[in-house]
Amino acid sequence: MKIPILRIPYSNKNISNIKNGITKIIKSGQFTMSENVKKFEQKFASIIGTKYAIAVNSGTSALEIIFRSLNIQNKYVIVPTNTFMATPLSVIHAGGKVIFCDIDKKDLCLSYNFLKKKIKKKNIAAVVIVHIGGIISQNMSEIITLCKKNKIPLVEDCAHAHGSTYKNNFAGNIGLAGAFSFYPTKIINSAEGGMITTNNIKVFKKSLIFREHGKIDSLLNYHTELGNNWRFSELHALLGLEQLKSFKKIIEARNSIANFYYKKLKKLKDIEIINLPKNTKSGFYKFIIIVKKKNTSKIKKIMLEKFNIKLPGEVYNFMCHKQPVFKKNKELIENFGEKLPNSEEIENKQLCLPLYVGLKSKELNYIIKSLEKTLKIV
Repeated sequence: MKIPILRIPYSNKNISNIKNGITKIIKSGQFTMSENVKKFEQKFASIIGTKYAIAVNSGTSALEIIFRSLNIQNKYVIVPTNTFMATPLSVIHAGGKVIFCDIDKKDLCLSYNFLKKKIKKKNIAAVVIVHIGGIISQNMSEIITLCKKNKIPLVEDCAHAHGSTYKNNFAGNIGLAGAFSFYPTKIINSAEGGMITTNNIKVFKKSLIFREHGKIDSLLNYHTELGNNWRFSELHALLGLEQLKSFKKIIEARNSIANFYYKKLKKLKDIEIINLPKNTKSGFYKFIIIVKKKNTSKIKKIMLEKFNIKLPGEVYNFMCHKQPVFKKNKELIENFGEKLPNSEEIENKQLCLPLYVGLKSKELNYIIKSLEKTLKIV
């Protein structure tokens, strides 16, 4: 049996609709920022529950635009080190500097205790919460309260969190603004693209300006901000609209697979499972396990070579604060060289199992049995 790293859930009906939609787009001559983009924004906002949604060309752009809207230039943004490099880089490209924060080992999200220490520093413009793998922090309530007390905006990196909820509020509708990615591996994809969600009118208006080269009006050659070309195409919006038709089914399917893993993996003594905190639900972008006293690189190699199972990327196996680029740019990081022990301990212990719509019971059983055999070999 062969288990690929990913299958993207476009049905034959979806594909037929997309073909027809492409024909309409070509005939209309409107390839960017037209009716499909507007519909995609409106539909996404209605699902997440925010007043506004702004479609952009990537999740990274979504983050940078939010930070530019908050005017973080020459200020600090607190970012968990356990995230993709897009998160800190978007801060830097928006003119800010990064304070890396450790994580909580129970949920792999921003450490509340570490945050309490760092938030006391001067000139902090924002705190970023990354819903890693679709998990919302067990300390979400305390983090929200701490940010409000210090009058610091909480920005959500929702690249992993389509369909995740906290107290029945969707990710992207918890902090001041949320940034989503629609990269092909994501729960909802449009080949490329991103979305800003917010209830804040200032962030909304600023985002529209930044998205269009800093124009206050897209039809006028009049620029008020240092924006960029962060527009979203009609073709990508078309893909996204088809995905949103199945949003609920996609989340249910991923939860069904995750529940299968939870039940079957309990018997394995060599691993720990990351359980969901109370008052939260997950879209399960990833199913994360912690491997005890085993070499995860060898596990991945055996799973691929012996059992033909390609495991998806970890979250994350090389923490941001240790990335070599920061050795050359130490001035961009407030706490360069600081040890973040929880993150550094977890990076070599965690693995992610295949999880995508279309995985069948026999495939899941094969994955679990293969993992069990592999753990005995390593």
